[in-house]
Amino acid sequence: MNVAVSTVTALAVIIALCVGTHAVLAVFGAWAILSGLLQLHTGVRRWRTQGAQWVMILSGAQSVLAGGFMIGRSLGAATPTILDIVPYAGFGAFYFLLSSAWLAVAVYRRAHS
Repeated sequence: MNVAVSTVTALAVIIALCVGTHAVLAVFGAWAILSGLLQLHTGVRRWRTQGAQWVMILSGAQSVLAGGFMIGRSLGAATPTILDIVPYAGFGAFYFLLSSAWLAVAVYRRAHS
């Protein structure tokens, strides 16, 4: 499913490039909302079976909010720049690092208990 969503998003960005940077930011915002909702769903579902998915849930919620922010900025008069996307990517990298560390600690604890 991730491959399909990413492929459609890439095609939408290519088309949006022909329209302008506002359209590209809107597409990226829509993708952030969709991926955030999918991440939220996965985190909640995994919480029931694997527990402690708070990082994934927090990241998904942040993606939804950031996507809404990007769409809002795409509707404004100011020309969008890469700075409209950088915080989203930065937080995503931070959540990925945090999640990896959390899983590594959990694996270590299970191995040594």
